[in-house]
Amino acid sequence: MDQHKTMSGAMVCRFMRKHRVTISDLASKHQITQKRVREVRAKGVSGFLACEWVFLITGQWPDQRTTTV
Repeated sequence: MDQHKTMSGAMVCRFMRKHRVTISDLASKHQITQKRVREVRAKGVSGFLACEWVFLITGQWPDQRTTTV
């Protein structure tokens, strides 16, 4: 995700591959349609939706900092 909180379709695809998340996995886990997942992979998202898609794929919000003890 870039500084303007946008994710292109190609970026969503790369992110899903990196985290080993399939269209089917994402759709069933979060109760969204496979059609919507394919649409986002094709067109991308921006604004809060970009943050939300990062969360859907990774399980962590993009601004959330992880701390190690």
